[in-house]
Amino acid sequence: MMTPRCQTDKITVLIIALFLFPLLTLRGKDFWEEKPFTNWNEKEASRILSDSPWGKSQNVTLPGNESDLGEGRRESSRIPAAAGGGGARGSAAGDVTGRGGPATAGSPGYGGETGGFSRSIPFQISWFSSMRVRQAMGRLGQLHGQLSTEQVNEFTQQPMENYVIAISGAMMKPFEQASLESLKAKTFLLSKKDKKKKIELKEYMSPKDRKDGMALFVFPRSADGKPSLDVADDEAQFVTEQEAVRIKVSFKLSKMMVDGKLDI
Repeated sequence: MMTPRCQTDKITVLIIALFLFPLLTLRGKDFWEEKPFTNWNEKEASRILSDSPWGKSQNVTLPGNESDLGEGRRESSRIPAAAGGGGARGSAAGDVTGRGGPATAGSPGYGGETGGFSRSIPFQISWFSSMRVRQAMGRLGQLHGQLSTEQVNEFTQQPMENYVIAISGAMMKPFEQASLESLKAKTFLLSKKDKKKKIELKEYMSPKDRKDGMALFVFPRSADGKPSLDVADDEAQFVTEQEAVRIKVSFKLSKMMVDGKLDI
């Protein structure tokens, strides 16, 4: 039989648990939910591209002979400088060009002799067709004095008829050498829930053809009159392989929401 003391202790623990539960389940809003993108600082805008529901970072280990890609441009990283002219045009990926900006925006450059040693190369993978990613890029351009308010608005509000994934990094040579034909068999979007759903690559834009130095992978937004991806898919996995570079990242769709709508 439970003593009065034990009963009192049990009731006390229950009260404390009931009091703490709401506090433990509550979390502060992310900065992209709390303030407009025009108020983001450089660190916040960069985080959208590399550490957010819309942007991931992944290190890829390349052997010495793959890392030794010869002399090339060693430039500061780049971000869109204008919404229009050059680069990937039209509804497939938007008109985005330019250079300058923080390291997280991507920095095409090539290493020299590495001998027989392997090294880890960081790549940044972002959902370029999402409004959040374009807001981050536009804000970075604005902070670096490369974009006017009008250009930022045009860039962020541009309709995107397809899904577009962007890859940027310090070693883009493999993707400069890639083509739609060489990538198509090993590049796709996958649904976590529907194992039969495999969205094939529709178009590819090489970094060498773009002033922002990014590789863009374009996928159809709809199939048979329905969205190719939906929150019900749970996660969308992006997979691509080119030479020794293999990238595989997952995006949690339920977290990629803006104003109650899926932002991809």
